[in-house]
Formats: sequence, structure tokens, C-alpha cells
Amino acid sequence: MLYVGYTPTYATPCHIHAPTTHIKPLRFGNHVIYSFSSKMSFYSVREKADLEAKLRELECPFTWDISKADIADLEGITEKLQDRVKFCPRRYHATYLNILSFVSHVKGNNEGALEFLSKAEAILKADKEVLTAFLVTYANFAWAHFHSGNLGDVETYLGKLEEICKGVSGALQYSCNLPEVHGEKAWTFLRLGATYYKRAKVSFEKALEGDAGNVSFNVGYGVVLYRIEGLVQDERLRSKKSEAIPQLEKALLLDPDNAEVMVLLALKLQKSDKYKSLKLIEGALKLSSDVPQVMRYVAKYFRGEDSTEASLDILEKVLEQTPSSSFLHHQIGMCHKQQLIKMLQKGPRSCVPANLKRAKAEQCIKHFSKAVELKPSNIYAQVNLAEAYSENEQLTEAEEIFTELLRGGSLRDPEKQHVQTSYGLFLLYKKRAEDRAVVQLKAAYRMKMQNYNRKQAGRKLEQIAGRWQKNRQRAAEANEILAFLRAEDKLSAETDDLSAAFERGMKFK
Repeated sequence: MLYVGYTPTYATPCHIHAPTTHIKPLRFGNHVIYSFSSKMSFYSVREKADLEAKLRELECPFTWDISKADIADLEGITEKLQDRVKFCPRRYHATYLNILSFVSHVKGNNEGALEFLSKAEAILKADKEVLTAFLVTYANFAWAHFHSGNLGDVETYLGKLEEICKGVSGALQYSCNLPEVHGEKAWTFLRLGATYYKRAKVSFEKALEGDAGNVSFNVGYGVVLYRIEGLVQDERLRSKKSEAIPQLEKALLLDPDNAEVMVLLALKLQKSDKYKSLKLIEGALKLSSDVPQVMRYVAKYFRGEDSTEASLDILEKVLEQTPSSSFLHHQIGMCHKQQLIKMLQKGPRSCVPANLKRAKAEQCIKHFSKAVELKPSNIYAQVNLAEAYSENEQLTEAEEIFTELLRGGSLRDPEKQHVQTSYGLFLLYKKRAEDRAVVQLKAAYRMKMQNYNRKQAGRKLEQIAGRWQKNRQRAAEANEILAFLRAEDKLSAETDDLSAAFERGMKFK
């Protein structure tokens, strides 16, 4: 059935709720046409625009400048968040359900968004939370109804928000500058991926300014500091003193049974305090041996200790609970890769039969392939897959991955440097194509990030130059490589000096 709604600017509109199915209205001048099976909604274009202007005043993911393109692993995030609702403490459930609602909307499922919000609201009511705890949930409700065409429901939730804000000193008509709002904002940014980590950090800091002893804010702040420090690949930019360690320790004092905080702290202390690190892992195992979010980090800890069998045992069990986890398949592949590297090492005890090496390479391929299938944006899993193919003598498949990655032009600098270094080694050792290897290794070395990839690229270029110097026909090319390395090192040193001078200058401002 087709209905036409016309409302003069002086009239009071008749608010009849539209169905939750999202149908875009057709606009003809001041007329808004909705095609619904049974229910109607009469709003002029101007009234709808006024309603949207009110919605933009709300505090929720719909107004926090979140781009679909910047959400990490959009396809896999729903399952991750649902696992967290299933296994994590109840105090975080409403927050995760709100994030699930927004992700559902981003993926075009507004009906699902409303269902998640209903669950979040039910939890907040059951836990008898203060009214201000409903602010983000009700703001999300208003936006989800707006996108579903339920304009009457939009006004209902704006009314609820207005009532809550009346009881808060200094509040705007529909929003409040409160720690719980900053906390919700921070957790949302944290769970949407690395692009938003810095914004998550800022929001947690604002939340803690207003409520320094809040367990959730302190835990989240520790987690985001851990994540940010893990992203830094340039050794020059790594702080000598970790901010994450004291914050995770503080979070653990406030929440002593939080096994996830335990394992993150254990990983940060793994190199500096083995005893304390192991005690934290043991504590986490006693508390949460069946929680995937905890056990995958326990497995990472054991892999760092070169206990790949223990790590594999844990990861295989967790995989039974969350079979669609790209992270788990990648970690299992990394364990098999670690074992394969040992098999390939030369020495008196390295007589491993070829069939066992092949079987191990195929295990790597199996799990790296699955990790890439589940999360195509995982560049490091793609490189690992290419390397596994090369060890299994599938050179065509390996090179296709490298060339496709470099063709796209969408790699971040650390990713590009990693791909170029790995591709250069592949060309050098598997294809025996030294000239092509030099091109890739030079490209990796030109990138000024001081890390393992750049050092490895430099070492291999020096080795190639050393070999070429012994060949009269290639001596000039060898000298050119060495000159290139000296020039790049000088440029890097000058950049470091400028950065240091800038930093010193900033301190005096």
C-alpha cells in the first residue's frame, strides 16, 4: 500500500510508527511518500531534516565520525563481539551489544541493530543501572529507528534522552558530558580496530578524569595502551618505559580476577620478569581456562617461550569454541612455521626426512590460507602464506601473493616494508634472481623505519655486494649498492637529528 504524507509547517504532525524494515522515502516537494504494508508515518521533508539535526546532537557511534572503511575486519567483528558477550564479565555486555548494534547498521541490517539494542537495554534495566548509563543506548535507538523510517520512535527516544539530561547539571538538551559517555566512546573505538586506538586512548583519559577509580575505564585504558605499544615497529619511536605495564598493574589491583588483563601484563613482562610473567599465566589458567580471549594470549606466551607443542594444544582447543577466528588460525600457522624453521636448520641433528618437512609446510599452508580467507586484510598472514608456499616448492603461488600485495597500493608503510623484505628474500633464495631481489631490498631499506625488516634488507644487500665485488663484471654494481646504503644511512641520521631537535624544542614551549 502506498501512502502520501503532507504536513504544513503550521500543523502538528500525526506520528504513526513506520515498520522496522528500512525503506527510503520518496520526496516530492513538501511531500514524503512511504510504502508500508500496514503502518504509516506523516512527516514533511523539513520536519525530517529538523529531526536529523537533533540526532546530530547525540553522543553515540552514529555521531562519532566512524568510517566503515576504517573498521578493522568488519565481517569478523560481529562474531568477536558476540564471543565477548558470551565469555566476558557482565559489566561489559551492554557496551558490546551497543557496538554490535552499530556494526549491524553499518552492514545494512537495521532490524538486527534494534534487536541488539533491546538486549542492551534489558541488561541495563536488570542490573538497575543509573539513568545516565542509558544515554548511549537510547541515542543509538534513536538513530537506528531514524534509519529504519520509524520517525515516531525517534521522537520517543529523544524524549527519553531529554528527561535524563534534565537531571544532569550542565547537560545539553539531549546529551551529557559524563565519564560514562566517554567510557562508552572509548570502548567502541577500542573494539573497532587499530585505526581508532588513539581516539580510544583519549576517550579513556577523559573518562578517568571524571572517575579515576572506575574498573571498566582502567581496564580499557590498560588494554588500549598495550595495543598502541604493540603497533610501534620503528625502534626509535618505542618508549624505553612502557605506559601499559603500570596501567595494567593498576587495572589488576582494581579487578584482581580479570584473566585477560593478567595475560596481557604477562606478555609485557615476558622478557623483563620471567617469574612474575609465568605466575600471571598460571593465575589466568586457573581462572579462565575455557575463555577464548584469554587462552589465545596464553598460547602466544608459550610460543614466545618456544613451547610450540603447548601452544598448539591450547590453540586447537580454543579453535573448537571459535572455529571462524582468523587470529587463531594465524597463530596455529605461526607455531607450525616455528617448527618448520627448526626442521630446515642445518646441523648435525637436522636430518629431518623430506616428507615430514613437506607435511609441516602443508600444515602452515592450511592454517595461513584459512586465516587469509577469514580476514583478507591480514597482510602478515598473506606474507606467511607466501613463505609457506615457497618452502613447499609452490613458487608460482608464492610470487602471485607478493606481486598482488605490492600491486594494490593500499599497504601502510610498515606493511609495505615487510612485504618488500620478504619478497626480496624469496627472490634471492628461492628464485635465485639476485637483480630482482636487490630492487625489492633497496625499496625496503629506503623506508626509514628502524626495525627488523630494514636491518635484514641492509644485511642482505651487503652480502650481495660482497659477492659481486669478487666478480669483475659486477664490481661497479656492488659499489653502487654500498654507496646506496651509506647514503640512506646518512639520510636516516639527519632525519633522526632533526626529530631530536624538534623534540627538544617542543619541551621548551
